[in-house]
Amino acid sequence: MSQPRPDGLGVARPIPLFERLIVESQANCNRACWFCPRTYDRSGKYLDSEGDAVQHRMPTDAILHLLDQARALGFAGLVGFHHYSEPLLDDRNIPLAWEARNRGMAPYLHTNGDVLRRDDALCREVARVYDHVVVGLYDYDTREELEEAKREWRIQLADVKLEFSPIGRASARLVPSLVAPRALVPFDSRMACPDLIFVNAPCHRPLVRMIVQHDGEMAHCCEDLAGAFSLGNVHRDSIESLWYSERHVRIVKDLVAGRREGYPLCQVCPLPPTGGRPDGGKIVMLPRPRTAAAPSGSLA
Repeated sequence: MSQPRPDGLGVARPIPLFERLIVESQANCNRACWFCPRTYDRSGKYLDSEGDAVQHRMPTDAILHLLDQARALGFAGLVGFHHYSEPLLDDRNIPLAWEARNRGMAPYLHTNGDVLRRDDALCREVARVYDHVVVGLYDYDTREELEEAKREWRIQLADVKLEFSPIGRASARLVPSLVAPRALVPFDSRMACPDLIFVNAPCHRPLVRMIVQHDGEMAHCCEDLAGAFSLGNVHRDSIESLWYSERHVRIVKDLVAGRREGYPLCQVCPLPPTGGRPDGGKIVMLPRPRTAAAPSGSLA
């Protein structure tokens, strides 16, 4: 664990300030991808007990208040308006990105591209406000189809820093694909790496991003779909008090040290370690239990 360092205001803090801020503006997505945890959700966070999409938007004034709070902390990093949702389904996305930019932050877009496709006017708006765009490519069966999709997007979004998240329909052994096992997703042969857990491995991921879900709940990391860590809600507390809360700081320090035993979701997380153990010890790797990919609420 690195030594405490000052935040943007020069105040010593027990952990660094987040590098990215994710404020999920709404809950919906137009896809049900086999590799996405929301597809298997029945917690009511994204899908209800019948599997129907939850339709909910965070109030605009609440989002702007979060941006103001982040600016007051000295934050000037990347801001996204997604989590397990498609941000461009929200007609406020472009204005919200401008609000972040006007506060000295760098808005970035992570999209499946469906709303943008064949909408040249929206592409121009995206290019004006977003410097950094990640497009998910999910509809290719061959390497040639993947390269053609990339070429088309480079033409359509020629003026932005463009990255791709390619996950093909075929086996990862046949075509390039970045898909990795997820804690709340059943294993599939199309995944690109073994389905393992890392019993005592350090994880620094919760230090990188502060994730606020559409209902205001603070999520622990990208694996935390249903608020399994009970970190609090921005409608009740400030982002400063949530980020630097005793509970959040303790969880972060435990995970950086590889102490996963108190956190059920972390115990079944198949994402690879983010570094070696501080004590120089060996990281224990085991096959992920087949019961791990359960509905997200059961792991809370």
